[in-house]
Amino acid sequence: MTATVRDAGPFEKLISFSVTRDELEIAKTRTARRLSQDLKIRGFRPGKAPRPIVESTVGAERLKSEAIDDLLPEKLETVLTENELSPAITPELSNLDETPDGLDVEVKVTLWPTLAAPPSYEGRTVTVDSPDLSESEIDAQIERIRDQFAELETVERPAAEGDYVSIDIAATADGEDVPQARASQLLYEVGSGGFVEGIDGVLVGASAGSVRTFSSKLPAGFGEVAGREVQFEVTVGEVKAKVLPVVDDGWVADVTEFETVAELRADLALRMGAMKRKVLGDRFRELALDQLVDEVNIELPEGLVRSEMDEVLHRFVHRLESQGISLDDYFRVAGIEQDQFLDDLRQQAARGLTTRIVLESVASAAGVGVTPEEVGMMIEILARQSERPDEFRKAMVTSGRSLSLAGDILRNKALEVIVANSVAVDRDGNQVDLEPEEAEVEALFEVGESGESTEQEPVEVVEGEILTGEVVMAEVVTDPVVSTFEEEE
Repeated sequence: MTATVRDAGPFEKLISFSVTRDELEIAKTRTARRLSQDLKIRGFRPGKAPRPIVESTVGAERLKSEAIDDLLPEKLETVLTENELSPAITPELSNLDETPDGLDVEVKVTLWPTLAAPPSYEGRTVTVDSPDLSESEIDAQIERIRDQFAELETVERPAAEGDYVSIDIAATADGEDVPQARASQLLYEVGSGGFVEGIDGVLVGASAGSVRTFSSKLPAGFGEVAGREVQFEVTVGEVKAKVLPVVDDGWVADVTEFETVAELRADLALRMGAMKRKVLGDRFRELALDQLVDEVNIELPEGLVRSEMDEVLHRFVHRLESQGISLDDYFRVAGIEQDQFLDDLRQQAARGLTTRIVLESVASAAGVGVTPEEVGMMIEILARQSERPDEFRKAMVTSGRSLSLAGDILRNKALEVIVANSVAVDRDGNQVDLEPEEAEVEALFEVGESGESTEQEPVEVVEGEILTGEVVMAEVVTDPVVSTFEEEE
């Protein structure tokens, strides 16, 4: 097929080709046969009505339009194959002119962007925090454990931050009661920021019997009234102070698996040290990749950016919906204008695309590839985590998602190449080791009968007296996050 291919922008091509009158007529006949399958025409069985009858039934314009819709993808596929072009997104019809000889067609094709060469990824240094664990970090963890076992006692003084108050809350908006924001005998920690903005300010200094008022917007989690300005009236019943247990060997033996404070601190040092190195290791990987991405300046096709924005928005809205929050609720509660949101979405989409391009360029330069066996192994791992493994395996193959998974594996391999060629240093420029020591790994992971490792909490604590009152609210997602591979819901 004769076609003309010319540049239309960065990684974009305009393809021009013609459809002859004979090809269009053949397509109309084929389309008429398809349409007749669903038409009830007297005297003809489904699919058997001749084209003139079908055309008079549905109209000549509809028949021609649907025939063109059926024919163009076939013609375009032939042109793309002949010119060895692989679109990154669905091609866009730019122009369609009817001529005496048939049709003149122009289609814009967006190609996947590539780099001539990736930024140099060898011999790089990445600055991270020191992995050394301080005594103050262990002290802070012990304080958190103490806080779990705090008891409350009523005090005859005004409330301060860290105290608990028993409160009744009434709420109105424009003089009307807002039942969704009412609460009775709620045990609330002053200063925790766990209910609505402004409540902590009025509770500090409040005594038993005090009545305080303030106005605030309802956050997400309050359904249809989220984001509404509400006037609150808070009545304080009691003020309670936390009484923390004394850290000694007896208390440690009562509430943990250890006998002494020294044993507890030693275990915390191992587990927290391993966890800190793990967290810093993950951060090291992120920073090593970010360095390369920051050095790339590539002009991305607008159509590709819009497509990626749609994908990011879809995932973000799905996360909001899983928490019972609509996008409009998010805008109201977060105080974000739509233009600002779209600008942030565009920046994130561009960043995600550039990151992917860099990783694929590194994979190509390093000679990294993915074998069918590696894809099959990953599908098997994911299938075992699924409730219906057989259906999952079949869906991965028939839907073509195994190709997406292969891309994820390739990019992960490229990231490993970047990490292997980078060195972690502290803020003084000294090289640091982010690999947990053997004793730390043994403390952090416990191997069960199945042979699988299970990550442990920093310390095993027996059931304690948790004297806290909470208002459980939906978590507000502040920004969309792009994941590499995500199973369709």
